[in-house]
Amino acid sequence: MDISLNEFKKTILNSILDLLWRQWTAIGVSGYGNAEESKVVDPEALLLLTLTVARYDARLFDEVLDWLEVNGDFLNVQRLQNLVKQFDFQAKAELSAVAELLGQKSSVALKWEKLATKYSQDEQSPLFYMQDGRPMPVPNDCDEIFQRHGLLRPPVNKRSLSQQFSTEGMPSLLLRLRALLGVNIRCEILCLLGSVDEIHPSLIARLIGQNPRSTQNALAEMVHSGVVQVRTSAREKIYSLSTGVLDALLRPDGFTPWINSVPLFRALEVLWLGVSDPKRQNLDDLLLASEWRRLTEKIRTLLGDAGMGQPLRESKAFTGEKYYKVFQEDIRKVLARL
Repeated sequence: MDISLNEFKKTILNSILDLLWRQWTAIGVSGYGNAEESKVVDPEALLLLTLTVARYDARLFDEVLDWLEVNGDFLNVQRLQNLVKQFDFQAKAELSAVAELLGQKSSVALKWEKLATKYSQDEQSPLFYMQDGRPMPVPNDCDEIFQRHGLLRPPVNKRSLSQQFSTEGMPSLLLRLRALLGVNIRCEILCLLGSVDEIHPSLIARLIGQNPRSTQNALAEMVHSGVVQVRTSAREKIYSLSTGVLDALLRPDGFTPWINSVPLFRALEVLWLGVSDPKRQNLDDLLLASEWRRLTEKIRTLLGDAGMGQPLRESKAFTGEKYYKVFQEDIRKVLARL
């Protein structure tokens, strides 16, 4: 069924917001009923997508700030910067504003200091938008921290209802590993190794958004623990988890339910920014089909890396405005899998 662009945008926005609420609630954010999430939550990838899409849900945006006040010590700031650089996540000014806000907590001020001054935007603009795309009214007394980064919003008023992430269950696994082992690359490596039979180190680095050399060095050291094992195939090293050692933690019910959130969430960000671009709002179906072709090429590889196969059909197989409907159908199938 062919639907209008406005309806298509609404479907995409609601699906992504539902995913964001579900994942944040699973690790302690207040306010989304009894929604359940069974997958491991990747907090850095989740935060970067949230800072883009939750500009259309001010309540979610501020509940996340509330959660960060409680749990921000367990975020990997260096990894946040790596993901922005490697995957080109777009919420740069928002991220620096959040870092400055968290830097007010004296015990972790140094951790966020560099990121707090890294990004800003030259022109000031509203931070929040209504779901129909109109900017939210800007108050006279804007929040000073966000305003320094070019973002206009009411003063942050945290409700202090968020909880510490759970000490059990799959959604908080990565955060629990960091509480045990420290905030470092090994925690993401363990989660990813738990989700596969075996994997090449270069692919590990790409999927978790870390430096290949740092990933290789960490894996080489982890082998000496007996938890990780390595085999050589065609002069390449392939890594896997040793059977039984950490199964109770990482694989209590089979493979770790880890999704490759970094490429998936970047694909969702590209999708949302693409369909919500004001320049595309008044195009006819033929021109929109051309725009969707370009958008498809941007996200096909990302969705593949996220483990979703190739859910977007090859645009070259469809002529003219026919691809407008095909793109809508394919995207709805992607959203249904979230």
